[in-house]
Amino acid sequence: MMTGTPHHSAVWPLQARLAASLLNPLAFAHDDHLAAIGLELGVLRGLSGHDDFRRPLNTHVSRLLGLNGLAVDVAATDKLTGSDQARLALMLCSLGAEDFGGVLRIIAIARVHDMIGRLVLKSHCQRMEALFGEDVFDIAIRDVAFFFGTLGYSAEEDDAFDQLCGGSDEEALQALTLIGAEGILAFVSAVDEKLEPLVRLRFSNELNEKLSARLQVMRAEQQEHFVQYLRRRLPQWRAFID
Repeated sequence: MMTGTPHHSAVWPLQARLAASLLNPLAFAHDDHLAAIGLELGVLRGLSGHDDFRRPLNTHVSRLLGLNGLAVDVAATDKLTGSDQARLALMLCSLGAEDFGGVLRIIAIARVHDMIGRLVLKSHCQRMEALFGEDVFDIAIRDVAFFFGTLGYSAEEDDAFDQLCGGSDEEALQALTLIGAEGILAFVSAVDEKLEPLVRLRFSNELNEKLSARLQVMRAEQQEHFVQYLRRRLPQWRAFID
């Protein structure tokens, strides 16, 4: 009779996703992190668009960014089998750019749900709907506030939220990215800090400095709510994190 850690059907697909991310950093790394590669950015991006150059360039970039050593550390089968939090962290770190942007919005709503619920000015409400979608208030007030309130933060003065409400379109989008990234980074760092580079590499140096200044430790209860919230908002992920 065989004994040991029970198998989870999501482990192998997640390990494959991790490998794909580590081997293809040019698909998600922000330009700020590519300055030391040894090629002009325009040339690097241009060459990476050709099949003959894409693989060797990604291999070179992965090595220079220190990603080669991550695979064994963060893909341990026993950890992924036994922890839905570990599987979710790996899922987040291996998302494509478009999917990652969508998740940023969902998490940003949770982070500022309390402040969204207290908005009074029509212009601010319209801005929230423009940034997050028409269902932003249902998610913030009826969903997050009721079931997952620990995910949010409330500040009397928060520059990022002020920019969400009243900044230019570009400032509002940057604020949304910062708030969402803060939630993702806090979760991933709490689950496995070795995965942190796969989050930070997606953002500019400036945004990473802001993240470091704002970042708080995510408590165990918050981690549980984080998993439950994304399971609820993204039911297509349940095969990976249930």
